[in-house]
Amino acid sequence: MKKNPPILFFSFANDQDQYLAMLKQESTQIYDSLEDLKIKGFISIHREESADIDKIFDRFSKYKEDIAIFHYGGHANGTHLKLEGDAGHAEGLAQLMGQQPNLKLVFLNGCASKGQVQCLFDAGVPAVIATSVKVQDSWALNFARYFYKGLSNGRTIGQAFRHAQAYLKTIPGSISANYLYELPAWGKPVDSIPWGLYMNPNAKDDITYWRLPYYKPVSFSQDLIQYIRESFPSNRYIVQYVLEEMCNDNPDILNDMYEAKAGERVKKDSSQYPWILIENFPWPIGAQILKLFQFRGPTLERLEHLVSTYVLTSQVLYYIILSDLWMKCREEKMPIPWASIDMDKSTYLEFDFLQQVKPLYEQVLKKGTPFVDEYEKIVGDLTEQGSLLQKSHLHLESLKKTLLTQTPQRDVDTLCLQAEQALVHILKAATFLSRYRMLTVRQVGIFRPRFAAPEYELDMGPLNASHDSSLSLYRDADRRKKPTISDSTSIVLVPSEDSMEHSLNLSPFIMDKNTFAQVKKSESTDQDKIPHVFVMGWKEDGELHYLDVKHSIFTAAKKVSDQVHTGMTLDDFVEGRTIPEVEPNDFGLDMDPVQPADSPKVFQLLKDQYDQLVADQKI
Repeated sequence: MKKNPPILFFSFANDQDQYLAMLKQESTQIYDSLEDLKIKGFISIHREESADIDKIFDRFSKYKEDIAIFHYGGHANGTHLKLEGDAGHAEGLAQLMGQQPNLKLVFLNGCASKGQVQCLFDAGVPAVIATSVKVQDSWALNFARYFYKGLSNGRTIGQAFRHAQAYLKTIPGSISANYLYELPAWGKPVDSIPWGLYMNPNAKDDITYWRLPYYKPVSFSQDLIQYIRESFPSNRYIVQYVLEEMCNDNPDILNDMYEAKAGERVKKDSSQYPWILIENFPWPIGAQILKLFQFRGPTLERLEHLVSTYVLTSQVLYYIILSDLWMKCREEKMPIPWASIDMDKSTYLEFDFLQQVKPLYEQVLKKGTPFVDEYEKIVGDLTEQGSLLQKSHLHLESLKKTLLTQTPQRDVDTLCLQAEQALVHILKAATFLSRYRMLTVRQVGIFRPRFAAPEYELDMGPLNASHDSSLSLYRDADRRKKPTISDSTSIVLVPSEDSMEHSLNLSPFIMDKNTFAQVKKSESTDQDKIPHVFVMGWKEDGELHYLDVKHSIFTAAKKVSDQVHTGMTLDDFVEGRTIPEVEPNDFGLDMDPVQPADSPKVFQLLKDQYDQLVADQKI
């Protein structure tokens, strides 16, 4: 059965004795903000310019299943809405709203309407925008206009509220909006503010993460789906569903699946599809997926690698939001809230990285705009009870704990199938990264000819996955020279590699091992130009241990050849030593290898940054 588009029901009522001169303009500008979505058929808009009780009840009775937002503009107070002909009592209207199964938000854009919030909550309304004091007509117009502009551009309710809040702050003399999760009735003081976004604590879902449909998703044709299924019996779910989602996040990728032959647009050979998928993920994730395509059937090793891909994807998402929070806390000279970083090996292997994304993201929101807006949707899906992302997360986390303690003896084929299907939803949550670039930055040089503006040459290269590990640094001078600087000896995340002005440093969480080999240029080789990516694992004997992302975490945690640590010296690095295995002896003598006194520790900078993060938690 076809689902109807969500209805946004706008009701307005004026008062000739206390005439609101801008009320008509509010209606018009809200409609203009949403008109494109209406024309495309993504939403329906119903407006009552002279709303009375009968008209509101008639609309809700007729469209009970489809109304998603109810907006009121006009005079109000804590117990009534001033409708045409008479006042609408809050209690009766709240009961009406509570009967709407798909209602997400009630927006009461009138003076001092906050008193109605609790009865709306009691009736089951999940979210309310209301005012606590009288507001100027122009403020009400602008706040509503920019809220719906935000919704129309794909923002969630929470993001759209902050969008309107930011605009309100630009108006001289205005009072800023307040983003609230609590009600004054719970005994917590609230400043005298106009607008608050109030969330019902008993609501099933966190509606701050809900958004309007704002585009038609890319959907693969049946012949393309069949083509993929026939080509990839072991990984068809990943290729089909994750690549399809990636095309939604970055429509240019869909074009990469086709080529021109004899003047016609035809599908590329199916062997190219995994590379399109892999190359548009950052290397820590893409390298894990690359390994999956080396398995041709259900084996225990494939099962472990499916779970490993989940863990590495979760780690990348966790470290990005942790880096964002750390940066914001440093800017404000505030202590960074608690985050799990100081882990031993067993704690690291058992740690649920994805579970911690939500509390970190909520801390970021308190400090400003997130570096990556897309976390809003991830957190919303993780929070929604019974969502596919939540189910997949719980399933893979449980499977990880099982694999850490025992070896499944039966039904490995079923376990592999279930793990792949669950992994699909984890990877779909991360496909937004196809719109970003992960870069390794080795060194930064500055050029400033006399009377000229300074330019920076960044010895850098992309860390999106490829057919092999030969990811050379950029050699084109135009690609290397930038008008803005970026951090060196680090991996950074950028929305566009054309500008380094907006970048997020991911040190010391993700690192390029070859960046830290401070060899002379005359001694460097092509091998030094190849990134070798590791993620932070655990702390042991005072040193941080990092794992090679090219292998399963189950393998890398066991093999010292897949690990490096911050105690390594330059001699260790040059001679290919990672974590020396010391042979036991029975003579009571120290047999640890002795390093020359002048051999510096290669990864000391990472250790210093880690120590700074720990210190910043204790400011």
